Amino acid sequence: MSAVAHASLWSRLRSIPVEYPFAFGVVFSGFKTSFSDLLVQKVVEQKEWKDVDWKRNAAFATFGFVYLGGVQYAIYVPFFSRIFPTAKTFPGKPWRQKIKDFRGMFESGAQVFLDQCVHHPLMYFPAFYCTKELVMKQEPDLVACLKEYQGNMKEDLLALWKIWVPATMANFAFMPLWARIPTVATTSLVWTCILSAMRGGDVTHGEDMAGGAVTGATLEMIEEGFGTLFTDPVELEADKSHVMITAAGVDRLGLVAHLSRAVSDANGSITHSRMVRLGEDFIITLHAAVPPEETRQFKRALKRDPNLKCLNLQFAQLNPRDNTEQLPAQIGLRVRAVGEDKPGMLASISETLNDKGLNIETVSTDLQFHGGR
Repeated sequence: MSAVAHASLWSRLRSIPVEYPFAFGVVFSGFKTSFSDLLVQKVVEQKEWKDVDWKRNAAFATFGFVYLGGVQYAIYVPFFSRIFPTAKTFPGKPWRQKIKDFRGMFESGAQVFLDQCVHHPLMYFPAFYCTKELVMKQEPDLVACLKEYQGNMKEDLLALWKIWVPATMANFAFMPLWARIPTVATTSLVWTCILSAMRGGDVTHGEDMAGGAVTGATLEMIEEGFGTLFTDPVELEADKSHVMITAAGVDRLGLVAHLSRAVSDANGSITHSRMVRLGEDFIITLHAAVPPEETRQFKRALKRDPNLKCLNLQFAQLNPRDNTEQLPAQIGLRVRAVGEDKPGMLASISETLNDKGLNIETVSTDLQFHGGR
């Protein structure tokens, strides 16, 4: 094919969204929503292809075609352009003309207000919650799901506005009418990709992420992901005595409460802790910082506490690292690895990190049963 033919084909393809904006928006939104759900099922919920819920995928795709592509197009394009005459011309103006067009800026802001404060609270979220209820539950209860939305409304709207107010302002101020729906769909897809990358293997929150909407729950996951992605180790205070406590005993109600209260009453401060139930036993490892002159009394108080008699308590003294030689600034990374369980996984991962010159500060492992595996 000649260069001229390539250019002609590309020109025709580029003209499709402009000539058929409604059809393009519907198809784009539908396939985007289908792909987003597939991304959540494969990456987050860790499903094999044979286990993918295609009925659920088709239902979310239908929501994408009908609501995100059709209903939103009707609101964003014919309705907004009819009540806001500058909606069609304002996005195409250069910056210098935009800042002088007060009516255009006002109408652009008014569109954002109607979309974020009327359309989403009263139409989009109820439709999304009902769709998710019908798709995800074996016995859907639409009344209960709308009550759930009512309870989540504040968190969902605050999360929505943090992401979509600036995104919608840019969309309505700079994108031509035909590109409004594709822009919304693309932004939503990027959100789902980030969420899936951060929460891969988090099977317990798959339902919250289904549909790829910006809600209070998904925003909290994103913020938590960014907050834990880069971590720095905390050094021990030089003016404190540092005691490592290991406690083991048959699991029963109140062990953690009794131990933490005993540490507090003995003037200790818990900084790091790891607790896990293994079989019928509960294992606790924690670090407590205490005034140096009270270390002996601290250990004695815990040994004599009647609520801790059922635990085998062991104490070890910790020493701060020697940081007299100034080291170059370092940054910590939290690595999350998810996969089907097999012997040697931790050994392979830790050896790989060691070969790369990375020092492991903490390790946490667990097993999750999911999808029959």
